[in-house]
Amino acid sequence: MTPFARTLTIALAASGLLLAAHVAQAASTEADVARVHVVGQLPLRQACPSVDTRELADELAPSWDDAAKPSTVEVNFKLRRQHVYDVRPATASPRLYHQIRHAVYNLRCDGGDDQTHAVRFVVRYVVNDARLASSTVADADADADAGR
Repeated sequence: MTPFARTLTIALAASGLLLAAHVAQAASTEADVARVHVVGQLPLRQACPSVDTRELADELAPSWDDAAKPSTVEVNFKLRRQHVYDVRPATASPRLYHQIRHAVYNLRCDGGDDQTHAVRFVVRYVVNDARLASSTVADADADADAGR
């Protein structure tokens, strides 16, 4: 076998392996997407019926120092049965991000079935007067209805 033929054979074999790896990766990605099915969005009160939004606001009180005032942070997470995951607060502050995630991961929720549900709520940080600071928690849909 000539050096050119040997090089050509090796190149074709390598191309075949790369093609097979690409097809296998695409198949696994499609299978992963098929396993994750977000059924629909649940309001916080429905997803976590035992959670009192005033208590959640109290849990988020330590995050008040790190938040811009006034500001609104939208929080999205996924829920499957009692498993809360993929918590994503929409904030650029790393400390605020982690404080909100910690509070949300501690929520007791129940999606009610084996389907994955999206949950979204809004945390508002406000200063009512020079001496009183507060944070409130509301369903995102209620917040949108109020005009944000």
